[in-house]
Amino acid sequence: MEDKVCVVTGASEGSMGAGICKELAAAGFKKIVLISRTKSRLEATAEACKKIAAVETFVLPKDLAAPGTSAEAVKEIIDKYGSEYHACFSFSEAKFHQVWFSRA
Repeated sequence: MEDKVCVVTGASEGSMGAGICKELAAAGFKKIVLISRTKSRLEATAEACKKIAAVETFVLPKDLAAPGTSAEAVKEIIDKYGSEYHACFSFSEAKFHQVWFSRA
């Protein structure tokens, strides 16, 4: 799992997405991208993950409901990590959506 990247939207501290980030860190994933609107709450989740395990976090404060921001986020993630994702977890309006990308 060292080379896999997990992308979690709705990852602000105090949310279900934040809980998933922490579980991914505990499970041994080493690269977690956190996306949500509030940078300070994302940073709090990132710090909590780092207390659980040695993880690299990439915080992207984005409102994915705004036009064009999803494409921006994808570009930033690909620029940083390439196009090899392991999993993407998305939380919105108390609904959970899971999308898997795996070419490895």
